Amino acid sequence: MTFGAPGVIERAYQLAEASIDVEQIRVQLRKDGYSNVDAHLSGAKIRSDLVKIIRRPAEPKGRSDLT
Repeated sequence: MTFGAPGVIERAYQLAEASIDVEQIRVQLRKDGYSNVDAHLSGAKIRSDLVKIIRRPAEPKGRSDLT
């Protein structure tokens, strides 16, 4: 991780939008150089939040102007 990079929790939420499960997020965070990933993602609330984001259907591109 470099100076100015998002914290581990913030980055986990960013990764959740394009991930298939929490384990994929853990792996990517480690590849990105974050430490103590398991400790940061061990809480029930953060895991629940990440799963909700992962399961949320993607918003169609170019269709946000429709109401």
